Amino acid sequence: MQISQLARQRMLALALPFGLAAIYYGTAKLGMLVALPIPPGNVTPIWFPAPIAWIGVFWFGYRMIPAIWLGDLLASTPSFYQASQNWGVAIVVGAICAASPALEAVLGNFLMQRLIPMGHFFSSINHVLKFALIAALSPAVNATIGVTTFCIFGLSGWSDFGSVWLTWWIGNMISLIVLLPMFLAWDEVSKGRSRMGQLIEMLLMLALLFGISKFAFWMAYPVEYLLIPCLIWATFRLGPRGATTSVVVVVMLAIFGTVYGKSSFMRASLNESLLLLQTFMGTVAITTLMLTAILSQQRQSEAALATANQELALRVEERIAAFEQLQIQQRQLEETLQALKQAQTQLVQTEKMSSLGQLVAGIAHEINNPVNFIAGNLLHLEAYCQDVMTLIECEQAGDGQQFAALAAEFDLEFLKADLPKVLGSMKLGTDRIQRIVTSLRNFSRMDEAEVKAVDIHEGIDSTLLILQHRLKATCDRDAIQLIRRYGDLPPVECYVGQMNQVFMNILANAIDALEEGMKRGQIESPTITITTEKRHNAVAIGIADNGIGIPDSAKTKLFDPFYIPGRMPLRKERSSRDRPSFVKA
Repeated sequence: MQISQLARQRMLALALPFGLAAIYYGTAKLGMLVALPIPPGNVTPIWFPAPIAWIGVFWFGYRMIPAIWLGDLLASTPSFYQASQNWGVAIVVGAICAASPALEAVLGNFLMQRLIPMGHFFSSINHVLKFALIAALSPAVNATIGVTTFCIFGLSGWSDFGSVWLTWWIGNMISLIVLLPMFLAWDEVSKGRSRMGQLIEMLLMLALLFGISKFAFWMAYPVEYLLIPCLIWATFRLGPRGATTSVVVVVMLAIFGTVYGKSSFMRASLNESLLLLQTFMGTVAITTLMLTAILSQQRQSEAALATANQELALRVEERIAAFEQLQIQQRQLEETLQALKQAQTQLVQTEKMSSLGQLVAGIAHEINNPVNFIAGNLLHLEAYCQDVMTLIECEQAGDGQQFAALAAEFDLEFLKADLPKVLGSMKLGTDRIQRIVTSLRNFSRMDEAEVKAVDIHEGIDSTLLILQHRLKATCDRDAIQLIRRYGDLPPVECYVGQMNQVFMNILANAIDALEEGMKRGQIESPTITITTEKRHNAVAIGIADNGIGIPDSAKTKLFDPFYIPGRMPLRKERSSRDRPSFVKA
């Protein structure tokens, strides 16, 4: 079975060139029936072999070139013999002239494949114009080679060069413009299936064209213009296939009518009549092709517009879905933002309560010492007062002996010396408590929300007094050394309570950094330096410590309301200049 299939393929490969050569030979002989009545006698205004050669190369490739050459050689050589009466000359001229149709077909196909997209030969006016230019250029090369060969070998006179060349060129060109589009149009849609309605409409169209052509080309009535509306109808209704097929039918009927002398294009000679007819039909064919291209472009535009509308609808749906998703995300973001605000408020309240707890603990620690001191001295003061009251009662009773005994018992001289000391110590503790309370009142300034001129140093000292318990040495760390470098500052207008809160926060952070550094064993002499100075119309307050410092990653986020810093990383060899803090008023 494989051998028989291979044999069939080989037979088909041999049959195709011979079949093409036979068709070429038959159409060439048919065209030569109306050839010019001048030597060499085979140049005709109707040359159907030209589109046959082009479509053979287009469908089957360059392997059809020998078939084209053979068909033209067999058809033309007898004419060359009649003109020269020499078979040698006839065969040489025939071999040379037979190469020019093959060259024409190869050149035409090459230009069409390069200049026009495959399958879209008549889809735009630009493609139609390119096709017409190729159909005019390639036959010109063919005619030039052929007529020049005739004249060189003496088969035709140089005086007849123009008329022979024009007939050759017009015959090939018009045949290409009329017949080749039909082959290409049917080839483009050969894979599709026509509807029955279109087939019926095409048959009706052909019948109408046949009727008009009979009056125009068989009865010599000048009604050939009636063909134009029919061809337009075929173009609109039947597409490229119907339009090109209709043009071919009209051309065939017109040629036969003109050959038999019954056409409205009849002139003094048959060649002149056929040239005039070919010119008219070529114009009609080009016009029909251009109209087909316009309709094709319109359909392509409509299809592109429909596709664009579909894509636009899809994009609109996508945008609507994306917008709805964005709205959902926006609502989620608003809910998240609200939750963050609530968390921030809670965090601020927690921080406030923590700061308040630290403040209360510091105040309690500072007040506890003088209170304990006063409470301890009250016992001695109470005993001294009882002894004094007893001595006063004995003095009032006039019992001098008992008074002397009690004075010796109570050690009156020691009591007189120690009682003022006890009262002075208690007064010192009371003053200490009074200063703490005054510092607390100066720090809070709850009743002073407006801007007023105050002493900045007083606010700093009040803050330091509240934080005094954190500066003292403990069992696990040394005392924090405090260095004051106060300048001569004028009263500064500011919000006093907020300014004191700034001092409290900065100093508390400095103490935290120092405690962390001492806990890690990196700081030997913890120090806080407070510097104030006047700079032109401003006051500069610098608070620096030699703690572990602030990491670079956190410096850019210090004023972020939602930033919660983690534990500060270890920093080595930090000095007081590495962590300055300034407050300007």
